[in-house]
Amino acid sequence: MDRRRIAVTLAGAAAFLTLYAPQSLLPLLRSWLGHDAALAGLVISAGTFGVALAAPFAGMLADRFGRRRVIVSAAFLALIPTLLMAASPTPACLLAARFAEGIFLPGIFAVTVAYTADEWPAVQARGVTALYVAGTVGGGFCGRLLAGVVGEFAGWRVALLALAGMQFGVAWLIRRWLPQEQRYREPAAVRTSPFELLRDPRLRGAYAAGFAILFALVGGFTYVTLRLAEPPFNLGPAALSALFTVYLVGIVVTPMSGRILNRLGHFRTLAIAWSVAVSGLLLTLAAHLPAIVVGLCLFSAAIFVAQTAATSFVGEAAAHARATAVGLYVTCYYLGGSVGGVLPAPLFEHFGWPGVVGLIALAAAFSVTVARRAFRLQPIAVVHHPEISAEAP
Repeated sequence: MDRRRIAVTLAGAAAFLTLYAPQSLLPLLRSWLGHDAALAGLVISAGTFGVALAAPFAGMLADRFGRRRVIVSAAFLALIPTLLMAASPTPACLLAARFAEGIFLPGIFAVTVAYTADEWPAVQARGVTALYVAGTVGGGFCGRLLAGVVGEFAGWRVALLALAGMQFGVAWLIRRWLPQEQRYREPAAVRTSPFELLRDPRLRGAYAAGFAILFALVGGFTYVTLRLAEPPFNLGPAALSALFTVYLVGIVVTPMSGRILNRLGHFRTLAIAWSVAVSGLLLTLAAHLPAIVVGLCLFSAAIFVAQTAATSFVGEAAAHARATAVGLYVTCYYLGGSVGGVLPAPLFEHFGWPGVVGLIALAAAFSVTVARRAFRLQPIAVVHHPEISAEAP
């Protein structure tokens, strides 16, 4: 694998090292926060909400100033909020730092998807996008594992400091190995507004599908963590972080999704992935830990395949201003994650884990429904510039 592909994979890792790492620290943070499930969920949602707000602006900056410059800058700037989180004296300060962290992260992943769509032909870009998603899986796993293990023995503040150190190392490698973009030549794309992009029904459908994907992932892993921290399981932070080894299945499966996409297309890949994800969640209703682990393996791997299908579709469907189009996708995706961290809380309090599973199954049905038509539409013009072809690639 050449260094450019490795750098794209590392960019995916950098975006997710810290974003979901607090999930494995939730038992410790929940005690500090006063045993409030909704407030514990808000620790996750504050970061994803910041991502949702900042993503379109990151895309517009990248369309204006260049992909690589924004990616590298964001990878280093994301260190600052992580350090502030470790020093937070109150829950309000912690939530503010989480929100600030979310502001910087879209500069990594929203722009990396656009970089990939620009720098490789569509058939190759699907495979590279799959590598990027595999990187997000690896980054999410490593962040949770490091945070949980360090938090178990040294506390959640030291765990966050350790995460900041790992983030710095990954950012440095991205700076060294990610080359300047060669094929991006769209000065007119800067004039494309998000409202013009939203007129494309294909993009609107992909955005709605993406909302449901992260809603399911965040809601599922946030509340299954709280479930397993309670009787009869009583898992601690280290054991809960080890639970995220199920992400390693995604690292193996996700790179194959590029070939699956080329063979089955975006919609069928998405629909099959959701079917597997919901089947995995049904397994987690069992009272036996091995069955829960198997179910989470199926759930997480399938969600990552669905994410590859939706993300690569946006990169191909946007005729112009790809970074802005992907930024809008990331906004909807992370709005889904923000809602997924909070909305299941009352269901979890009243109905337990089965209530959360039922809600995620509804999200799956919604995602497949909106994608069914959108992913099958023919390319249409997003903007009209006489010097640029109106057809999507």
